[in-house]
Amino acid sequence: MGQAISSTVVSGWAWLPSDLLYLIVEKLIPITDYIQLGAVCKNWQSVARHQKHQRLKSCHKQLPMLMVPSKHNCHERHGLYSVTKGKTCSFELHVPYNKRLCGSSNGWLACVDENLEVTLLNPSTKRTIRLPPFAQVPQPIHKQAYRSDDYIKKVVSSADPSLFPNDYEAVALFNSNGTRVAHIKSGDHGWTHIDQTIIFFYGLNQVIEFDDVIYYRGQFLAASREGGVFAINVGKDPTYKPHVSIVVPMDQGIDDQAYLVESSRGDLLLVRKFQSLNYVECYTETLSFKVFKLFSDCGDKIGSERIEEIDSIGNDAFFLGGNNHSMCVSALDFPDCHPNSIYFCIDKWVGYDEVQEPLGMAVFNFENRKFGTNYYCSSPSQKYMPPSIWILPTMV
Repeated sequence: MGQAISSTVVSGWAWLPSDLLYLIVEKLIPITDYIQLGAVCKNWQSVARHQKHQRLKSCHKQLPMLMVPSKHNCHERHGLYSVTKGKTCSFELHVPYNKRLCGSSNGWLACVDENLEVTLLNPSTKRTIRLPPFAQVPQPIHKQAYRSDDYIKKVVSSADPSLFPNDYEAVALFNSNGTRVAHIKSGDHGWTHIDQTIIFFYGLNQVIEFDDVIYYRGQFLAASREGGVFAINVGKDPTYKPHVSIVVPMDQGIDDQAYLVESSRGDLLLVRKFQSLNYVECYTETLSFKVFKLFSDCGDKIGSERIEEIDSIGNDAFFLGGNNHSMCVSALDFPDCHPNSIYFCIDKWVGYDEVQEPLGMAVFNFENRKFGTNYYCSSPSQKYMPPSIWILPTMV
């Protein structure tokens, strides 16, 4: 009897009007809510999976998770660490270590092998996209001390290839320190190499080293370690010469890392990290962040920008790392996420004077300018494992 009633109730819920189900889906943000809604019945699953527009809006609001070495240091898998729960998830991703991770954006990883071939991998679906190899690769890099796949520093995509299979682009920073840039769009048979030389008014030419790249309002922008912001200009006309142009001039000071982030309100922010290391005792002596807001003189278009330092990022939380696309969420959507804070990966094997264990991730509170209590501490056995990287969970 109970089973009959239960079956009847489930059957009734299963056939709620589609308009009502769409209203429910519109309110969902965490991807776990999508999964739980889709688990009710096939009809609800179909609605959740086919709401492309809502999934597109939601994918940028997901809380990033930290990809870390697996529990038993398995070379075929990665673990996932939740910053809100403060622990590693019970399940692992099948992402082997034989390819270096040189990017993470829109839920996809960018992997590079020793032949400098880049593959996009969605660890949730195990789908892969092989991109053309780099054509202009100097031979001497294969004889240098570092691994040849370190030659590609970072790859950032413009959109999720699952949602836009014929309309996504990617930019790669390479030559190890980011002094070379290449661009590719879906359907291209090769990478387009971009002239990175800036000609200053006093006639001096300079090749800029880039730290980070973001796709913002239809354009790729890059940040230099000196705090400069540059537009990566790629035209559709084959006669157009791709180049970079100055959006924000460089500062005379040099920081440890520069990042570009889009806030939850759609503002473009430049984040500069400053740190000093004690290499003798292997820990960071001082660390601080500065955040700058870019104001455009051209409306919604990227042109000549004004920059202003801000002392708060409000309810936002930033997720920064050396290899991944810099991300932002509103902590209002995730109660256990710290607002006005910067979650950042530790790319070097160092600890902090406030924490005695080596770190893979730490949190910087912007209000009191101190570290939070949320850390991911690496095991000493993972010292030579690849560094942690942020990834957005996806449904497709």
